[in-house]
Amino acid sequence: MPSTGALMKLRVLVKRPFGDVEVEGESLDELIEGLQVLPDWLLVIDRLVMGSEIPPGPAELLTGVVELSEDGPLVTAPKERISDKEAIGLILYAKGVEALEPREIGRFLELSGRPSTGFGARLSEMKREGLVVKEGNAYRLSAAGRNWVEDTASRLKGG
Repeated sequence: MPSTGALMKLRVLVKRPFGDVEVEGESLDELIEGLQVLPDWLLVIDRLVMGSEIPPGPAELLTGVVELSEDGPLVTAPKERISDKEAIGLILYAKGVEALEPREIGRFLELSGRPSTGFGARLSEMKREGLVVKEGNAYRLSAAGRNWVEDTASRLKGG
């Protein structure tokens, strides 16, 4: 048993696509307090790592895969070549750092000729895999998600 003068620190390590984030406290209450604000800090960190701009040349990367129409991004890649998850990723990539609500994502999928009743489950999977970040009721790609979509788009273009 520690003496009354000894300090005990509690730590929680959260693995992120860009590295590990550590939350520390000298009491359980302090640790819980830190964990409660952690999602806000992760959003700040994601934005810093990802940057606030769309990477150079997204239109070139998306050519032949996504059409940027007046209605928004429309996935033009053949349905049989990409999954619903990849289509969602392409739509989010085309929107840059702007987060989209599920109903907007569903609308873009439908306009793309890819109506999907299970896209909400795909979003949950993508969140669990670290590909998207949820902000309130909206989603945007994480840094890892952007890399994944860039790889997907290159594959679709035969690159």
